[in-house]
Amino acid sequence: MRRLFILTAVLLMISATASPQEIKVTSSPDTATILIGDQTGFTVTAGLPAGMQAEMSTVFDTLAGKIIVLARIPRDTTASPDGSLTIQDRYLITAFDSGTYTIPPFYVEVVSGDSLLRVYSDYSFLRVLRPDVTPPDTADAIFDIIGPRGAPVTFAEVLPWLVIAVIAAVVLYILARFLPRNPLRRFVRPPAPTEPAHVIALRELNALQAEELWQKGEIKEYYSRLSDILRRYIDNRFGISSPELTTDETVRMLQKAAVTGAGQMTLVKELLSVSDMVKFAKYVPERGLHEKYHADAVRFVEETRAPDIQPGEEKAKGGTDA
Repeated sequence: MRRLFILTAVLLMISATASPQEIKVTSSPDTATILIGDQTGFTVTAGLPAGMQAEMSTVFDTLAGKIIVLARIPRDTTASPDGSLTIQDRYLITAFDSGTYTIPPFYVEVVSGDSLLRVYSDYSFLRVLRPDVTPPDTADAIFDIIGPRGAPVTFAEVLPWLVIAVIAAVVLYILARFLPRNPLRRFVRPPAPTEPAHVIALRELNALQAEELWQKGEIKEYYSRLSDILRRYIDNRFGISSPELTTDETVRMLQKAAVTGAGQMTLVKELLSVSDMVKFAKYVPERGLHEKYHADAVRFVEETRAPDIQPGEEKAKGGTDA
């Protein structure tokens, strides 16, 4: 009887040693709540005592029907110093339908003699939510349809516009450089002045001298008026729109027209250049040059004026025109 009791106790101890209670299986997602389309991890872990062999269940496509398995990380097995093993499976999961899903337990199978033992984990849960993109009651506000997203602009698309811009800039520069300031003057003939050009210019030069601007210290105003009188005279006398041209352009047009001599050309260039320096560079000529440039302007007008028409010549011209 005593032997039977001892044998029963030993068997119970052996049974307790090989009991599945020593095998621990857990399964759970990394987070309990996700949004539709978000991804999260799912971990299954089994702890085995030393020397025990076991098989752990796996999944490949879905968990709980609508939870999709995107990827399975290779199994990781870790041995402890005491000989026990920890087996871990990792899954990447997602879901595209909202709701709360119950994930069935995972299990570990242990072969003990002729019997097969299974140790299960607990149930786990995953809640899938819709993104909160609209107010709870959409009757109070109507939202417009979101427009299509624009594709990024590539350099190949911009290059033709850059080429066009460069060509346009070159054309504008050439037009501004070589065309007169007002090309329509070639086609629109301005009305002829009521008086000869030299009469108007000499009257304005005399009025300028009478105002004594440079004597009052108004040097810039004096040279601005002096150059304007000379430019208007060139325009009225020779048809060269000097008021709209630079000094260099005026000189080139006079040379091309061949209406002045070399000395007269030098006089015009010097007077207009000095006037530009006074107006734009704050240059102040010597005191004795003020009267000189005025006298040069008068001399230029007198030397280039149109010849007077005698009464008999005017009458004869009128008869010829008739």
